Amino acid sequence: MSVTLKTQPRNKTDNGGEAMVTSRTEYMQSIKGGFLNVGKILLQVLKTLLIIYLAFFCYVAVHEWAGHILMDSLVFASHGTHFEKLDVIVQWINVIMEGDRWSVGVAPFRIGGEVVYAIPHDIFAFTDWEVGFSNLMGSGITMLTSLIILVTLNLHKNVRHFPWFAGFFILYSLIFDQILYTFTGSDPEPLVSAVLMGVNPVLFKGIVIGLVMIQGWLLLRFVFRYWRAQQMAQQTA
Repeated sequence: MSVTLKTQPRNKTDNGGEAMVTSRTEYMQSIKGGFLNVGKILLQVLKTLLIIYLAFFCYVAVHEWAGHILMDSLVFASHGTHFEKLDVIVQWINVIMEGDRWSVGVAPFRIGGEVVYAIPHDIFAFTDWEVGFSNLMGSGITMLTSLIILVTLNLHKNVRHFPWFAGFFILYSLIFDQILYTFTGSDPEPLVSAVLMGVNPVLFKGIVIGLVMIQGWLLLRFVFRYWRAQQMAQQTA
């Protein structure tokens, strides 16, 4: 007597369904991963643009406040007086002081900044040297700030992260305040101011070129040290 065993046919649709679900899951995961990568790239781009802008904003603020306003206050103090009124615009921020009252408002956007007025409490006559000093130190203070930052960076032994904010600030100072501001235009403010202070224009241009070369060398030196540190870190990793 023979017995015939009947086996159930293998359900091919079940395996096909599983494969379809798996492929769909992988597809969705790949799309999700792609969106995450694009999001990270966009976030990095926005972060970089923000650093670039903030560095430029701070460069303008240092030029106007630490340069012109601070130097004006020193000139006023030498004549025994102080600010009665001032109005300073840095791009889109407008700061006004009248007596003891301060106010901050929004001004029409501009690339740079401007000291609209700085009026002393007691009126006095400015000398040519004082006018030149106050005008020159707008670019002078950004140059000094740039030089101090560069010296400080080059004194660091361990260079782990590149200071992009400081790097852009230095580049703005070099390009705009020292090179373009001094050597372009019919009456460049730094050069005219130096002449008012009694400095020979050819000598002043030579000093600016020398300072630009020193800062450029310090910046390149730091970039090279950072690149070499990164290479060593990759080799030891």
